[in-house]
Amino acid sequence: MPTQAILPKVLNLYASWAVITAAVDAILPPDTQPSDRKNYIERLAPQDPGNKVVLTEALVPHLASQGWLERFCVELISRSQTNAVLRGILSDQIAVNADGVADQANLQSLNNKVQPFLVSKTFFEGMEAARYRVCAIWIDDPYEPGFKGTGFLIGADLVLTARHVVERFLVPGPAGDVALAGAEQSLAFVFDYWAPVGAFAVAAPPSGLRVVRLVAPRENPPAGRWLEWSSMKHPDDGRTHLFGPPPIDQRLDCAIVRLAERIGAESIGGGGGKLRGWQRLSAPVRPPRPGSAIALLQHPSAGPQMFDKGDFVDSDPDPSTRLFYSTNTNGGSSGSPCFDATPDIVGFHNAGHPSAYPNRPTSLCNQGVLINQVIARLSVEKPGLLLESSAVFGTNDGLWSLSDDRQKPEPVLGRVDFKEAAFAMFDSHAVQRVLVVSEQNASGVPGKSGKSFSTRILRAIARRRPAIVVEFSAEEMKEFKSDRPEDFLLELGRRIDLGEMRGMPEKPTDERQRTRWWANDLPAWFGRLLEDRAKNAGLTVSETVIDRTTGPAAGQELVLRELVWIVIDDIHKSPPDGGLKELIAGMIGVTDTQQVLGPGLKSMRWLLIGHIPDFVREYTSQYKHDVVAYDTIGIEAWKSCIRAAVSAAGADGRYNDDTVAALYEYSKATLPDLADPGLRLKTLAGGVVPALKAIKVMQ
Repeated sequence: MPTQAILPKVLNLYASWAVITAAVDAILPPDTQPSDRKNYIERLAPQDPGNKVVLTEALVPHLASQGWLERFCVELISRSQTNAVLRGILSDQIAVNADGVADQANLQSLNNKVQPFLVSKTFFEGMEAARYRVCAIWIDDPYEPGFKGTGFLIGADLVLTARHVVERFLVPGPAGDVALAGAEQSLAFVFDYWAPVGAFAVAAPPSGLRVVRLVAPRENPPAGRWLEWSSMKHPDDGRTHLFGPPPIDQRLDCAIVRLAERIGAESIGGGGGKLRGWQRLSAPVRPPRPGSAIALLQHPSAGPQMFDKGDFVDSDPDPSTRLFYSTNTNGGSSGSPCFDATPDIVGFHNAGHPSAYPNRPTSLCNQGVLINQVIARLSVEKPGLLLESSAVFGTNDGLWSLSDDRQKPEPVLGRVDFKEAAFAMFDSHAVQRVLVVSEQNASGVPGKSGKSFSTRILRAIARRRPAIVVEFSAEEMKEFKSDRPEDFLLELGRRIDLGEMRGMPEKPTDERQRTRWWANDLPAWFGRLLEDRAKNAGLTVSETVIDRTTGPAAGQELVLRELVWIVIDDIHKSPPDGGLKELIAGMIGVTDTQQVLGPGLKSMRWLLIGHIPDFVREYTSQYKHDVVAYDTIGIEAWKSCIRAAVSAAGADGRYNDDTVAALYEYSKATLPDLADPGLRLKTLAGGVVPALKAIKVMQ
């Protein structure tokens, strides 16, 4: 990770202001008041609140002084799915100079490896999901503790790795390997290791890293239960690519181990949302062809997770078992999953360049094991593991907490309609792109009915999705003059780093032409800027359009992979009028003169908090309306929140409706503040954590 002195310069060059503010908001303590969250960064440099350079120079040392800097960088990585450069810098894959400028050779290398894949929607989404399933393997050696290998989930609690990574804990026997008891205290599997950390202590890992141990041993007689299946390393692995006896398909250098927790069934973040999942071994894959791509997610040199792409060169003769490729690896990469361009798992890495195989076509190739051979062996020897691996899992779980900190959650009660609508709008083909939140009773006491709480829910949902969230307060909207709506676009462009924003269409002098300029020309121009930025960053895909009425394909359309969410809070306090109203209506696509929206404008989403604006009201098919009424929240919202928390923890079996209902009644009896309308919701939420502890979902 860049030094504290260089990091502000990196942020200025490679991170949008919207992403920086979202990352800061995510790491603030849960009890931070809304008034303190608002403009948190700007208050660090009140003398120049609009200067990004000054603000980042103030922000980084402040975060360091609070002990939040590492968590901030992890949040930046999570929120920068489409920013490979920033991710590469923060994970030390790309070097920077004293001015924060990325090394050009590193950038070119990254572009060569990553850009060809970014145009593939399936590859991008597949690899983004896979990165959460890959772990670094820590061995607590008394003489040399450290990360010694890589593994990946093939089931909810199953990790596949190279056998030689864990061989010190195995005893070969006539019936196969026997796992040693005691390894449970020495082996740890570390997920979500994105950025370099200081001294790593497995008993007290840095915030953001998820550490899972092996399943507990059998007590009588003492023995390890963690080894599910293994195959020994071939004596020629890493030495040559001409394999002698024993038969190479009987020596696969593979181990499948059982974890103590079903981490694959959990949500990635402690607060719920996207599930981690696993790489399913359901059927043999097509072996790669010479010249095709091989990509690895790995933890080389005991460091954070890295991506590298190379070419498949060759394999050993029939039966094809070993893969030889140019993809870069290093010590600690053993056990890494190998992907083709689909991306399917085609193997796992198990050896570097052969030490005794000079001047041959694959002499400089690294080596992996074809996954088909593992599947074939398991189908005969351990078919139950394949059944576990092929089980279907969901992609999303309910968001139950705004915070990803499992020890300091912020429960979300109610807001089911809002969350469902927001989840649906993250679909790039969503028909409805506007979400309106209003109050059932505008004069309600409980926290102003929590309308503005919606922004934090949206940010939490967006955390691991390719999206930027930009918020405008009522006070900020007042600053935009009705006859100068272009100022709103310029400010929006600044916050999402659109650059110089050249080519704005000329403003008509004729009053009659200005409505078209506001509603059509300016939105179309801004949409093209979004498209150009996405194309330059490799963040567009061409997808087949399906006619919803007739069924057959109706051509191709450009789709932007990154969404831009615009939040306008308290829109009823300063409703847009004149040119600003026409502009926003045109960007949404709800004007009488509106042309067909282009891909850039289709990538925009709108959260309007306060009431349904008059220019949107009649277009009911274009928006989703959520009415906030916290005074009606009771036992069903309580149960829904706890059910989502249990599911997010991968512990569905621990949820019992009657037990949770009884805990609710107990909370009502022991929490007197429930009678106070102003404290009722906060008090109810505060009772969620004790309930989760009571059913042993939290400690």
